[in-house]
Amino acid sequence: MGYLAPMVRLLALVLLIAAPAFAGPKGDWFASLYTGEGVELRNDERVFTLFAIFNAMGFDQGPVTRRDPIPKVIYHPVRQQVRGRVIGGDPEVRKAADAFFDAHPTVLRKYLSYALGSDQPPFATGAKAKDLQELKGLEQLLAKAWTGWKLEELMGAVQTDYRKVLKSYLAGTDFPIARARGMLRVPEATEALIVVNLLDSQDQVRAVLGEGGEAFLIVGPSDKPNVEGVIREFARLWVEPAVSRQVGKWAGGVTVLREAQAAGAPEQSLQDYATATITSAIALRAVEANDAAFDAAAARGYYGIKDISKLFDEGKPLDTLVLDAMQKIETRRPAKK
Repeated sequence: MGYLAPMVRLLALVLLIAAPAFAGPKGDWFASLYTGEGVELRNDERVFTLFAIFNAMGFDQGPVTRRDPIPKVIYHPVRQQVRGRVIGGDPEVRKAADAFFDAHPTVLRKYLSYALGSDQPPFATGAKAKDLQELKGLEQLLAKAWTGWKLEELMGAVQTDYRKVLKSYLAGTDFPIARARGMLRVPEATEALIVVNLLDSQDQVRAVLGEGGEAFLIVGPSDKPNVEGVIREFARLWVEPAVSRQVGKWAGGVTVLREAQAAGAPEQSLQDYATATITSAIALRAVEANDAAFDAAAARGYYGIKDISKLFDEGKPLDTLVLDAMQKIETRRPAKK
């Protein structure tokens, strides 16, 4: 950031001092905070509206504290409050959502990308990206939910909770993001935005690239700032496409995956497993994790993770680093007894 850093720090301080002004139900939901190096921390009506719809339609992932006779899922208090409003709200919104989901059965991440490419309320236009046009019309569903469930009023009622989480990410994110940028050689012009989403499951982080090239890092509720998860998802935006291009060259990958699954790795595909291993290596290095953290990851099936983290000091092209990382995974796995 250079000479802009002092100005950004001053802006962050001013926004923090002014924070109580945003507590009322008519507060400025767009108001952002900024870290010392200019990472934007904000809330987003589009994400709130999309996940309000998801929760109303059966999105119930979260920690389960009881299995029988029926599972008991724990939700963040804000999520519990919103679910109570939208599940019992205008049934026409749920009917429209059900029809749209039936007609557009694609992954949640794509829905999130489309929502973030759409206008803010009243959602006049949708995303422009060609690869998202299969979801054209989602903006109309967002608008219907925004109006039918009175989500502007509901968002105002929970702003205090959101800003508390936003402030918790002000410190401790600049260095890890900068280090991950360097490891991945991501241009400084690629803006990083951390968006809080208390309607998601515990410890969940999701990342999508915006239509302007910015990295949206959407963080769910957590007991403490989930910086490692933020960096892991930031890295995934660049690592996952590289893995997709190179994973077909990994001859021994299927055998490694089976052994990793037996050790506890939950990934079901070779691409997801390789991506998870490499992004975890980058995240642990970026947050300066100790040896015990690397050893614990290796014990869960993410083999060679410390060696992989060091590969990114070499300055090679990303596709080459991904191939080298796959080789490290294979050669560093425990020998069979």
